Amino acid sequence: MFDNDNNPKKDKFAHLKAIAAGESMPSSLPDIWKHEVGNPLIGTIKGFSNFEHDRYGPQETVIVELESGEHVSAILNGYLSNGMQIKHAEVGDLVLIQLLGKEKSTNGSTFNKFNLVVEKT
Repeated sequence: MFDNDNNPKKDKFAHLKAIAAGESMPSSLPDIWKHEVGNPLIGTIKGFSNFEHDRYGPQETVIVELESGEHVSAILNGYLSNGMQIKHAEVGDLVLIQLLGKEKSTNGSTFNKFNLVVEKT
C-alpha cells in the first residue's frame, strides 16, 4: 500500500461511510436539492423516483430540471408528496418548492413549512 502521487491509496470504504453518515445518495439520482429558506426550487418536473436511505428508510423524490439545465432531486416529505398527488403533478409540469421556515403545530412539535406550486403545462 502506497500513499504517494504515483499510486495514491484511497479509502475504499469512503463511499459507504458517506452513505452511513447520510451524506451521499445512490448515484442513479441527480444531486439532492438542499431545502433552505431563501433557496426555492423552481423548474420542470422530469420524473419521480424513490430510494431506500439507510437511516431514514424509503424516500420519495421528484427530479427537476432547473432553468440552467441542471437536474436535481428533491426529497419529498409527507406534505410535499401529498401535494404532488392532489395537484396531479406530472412530467413536464412546472414546479416551485419553497421552504418557508419552521412552524409549531398545535401539539407543540416543530415542523418545516413549505410552499408547493404546480403549474400544468
